[in-house]
Amino acid sequence: MKKKLFLCFIISLFHSKIYSQYVGNDVAPNIGISINILGPIFGIYSLGISTFLSSQVQIGLTGSYYSTRNSEPQAEGSLIEYRMTYYFSGIQKNGITLALSGGFESIEIKQESDQWKKYEDPIGGVIPGYNWLIGKNLHLLAGLYFGYQFGSFQIKPEISFIYFF
Repeated sequence: MKKKLFLCFIISLFHSKIYSQYVGNDVAPNIGISINILGPIFGIYSLGISTFLSSQVQIGLTGSYYSTRNSEPQAEGSLIEYRMTYYFSGIQKNGITLALSGGFESIEIKQESDQWKKYEDPIGGVIPGYNWLIGKNLHLLAGLYFGYQFGSFQIKPEISFIYFF
């Protein structure tokens, strides 16, 4: 299974490289690195890597570490998330995005009874958003996450910087 996932990832990178050679002005970047800029305020640290399958479809993998012992609710743990984002106006223009996500969480959250509850669940959701070009390689992506996380349905804001190579 790991070999198949690795092969799919290599093929998607290769496809992105070939695709970018033949597309005119709407060239898709090969690799993107993202960080969630709201996260550290709340004790959530995220880092992601992504690539493009076309000038409008991006796939990525994000890892997050939670350590919010100084705020409410207190949480400690991690999650890994796979995401596919569709850029309605293409990557080289400001515009609306829609992402689908799925992954796995392993996190402990302090309950009102001062007991810690552990969640080891699959997670998933949909994220409508907007993409702003800040520079040629730097984008700001903002959206709202609607999905299952931490044992219940969640709605939360997301704001990330993405740097494309």
